[in-house]
Amino acid sequence: IGKYEVTWGEWKTVRDWAVTKGYDLSGVGGGSGDDHPVRDVSWYQVVKWCNARSEKEGKTAMYKVGGEVYRTGESKPTLGVSGSGYRLPLEKEWEWAARGGVSSKGYEYSGSNDLNEVGWYRDNSGGAAVDLYKGCGTWPVGKKKANELGLYDMSGNVWEWCFDAFYGANRVIRGGFWNCPASFCTVVYRFSPVPPGINT
Repeated sequence: IGKYEVTWGEWKTVRDWAVTKGYDLSGVGGGSGDDHPVRDVSWYQVVKWCNARSEKEGKTAMYKVGGEVYRTGESKPTLGVSGSGYRLPLEKEWEWAARGGVSSKGYEYSGSNDLNEVGWYRDNSGGAAVDLYKGCGTWPVGKKKANELGLYDMSGNVWEWCFDAFYGANRVIRGGFWNCPASFCTVVYRFSPVPPGINT
């Protein structure tokens, strides 16, 4: 699990490299600033971006289709059982990390019982650098308190994709986002099913 949500700056750097290597990620994604989390990306796009980052850093690409590295289209990839590459967490891994792992203190949100300490959501995301809706929007990563494992923004800011399928091809997202109620940002809330081609 990354210490921070993937930023728009990180996304663009990998995306632009990936396009030169045959990935169909040209122009994909959005962000309110290079230090804000990437948004408007589908599950398929995120999985391919993980492969691209792995290849860019000389690691093993974890997702394949028909035995080949997954770089294009909207196919259901298989996940390698071992390797050094980047991948989405399984839902149970995401929740374990959001709860604080072995250091968990049993908080309602990731790192606190007070969401204002740890996450951006409907009631505190006003005044954002980019107005996505009624003056609210995303905020730079890592500005709130970390959880017990030193992970930031696992409650709020942007939804986070998990690898798991739910009801067929649909995929799970967790953690809530900048324009949702506090109840969506708890460590136990699951939002599903979400078609993998839908951007979050």
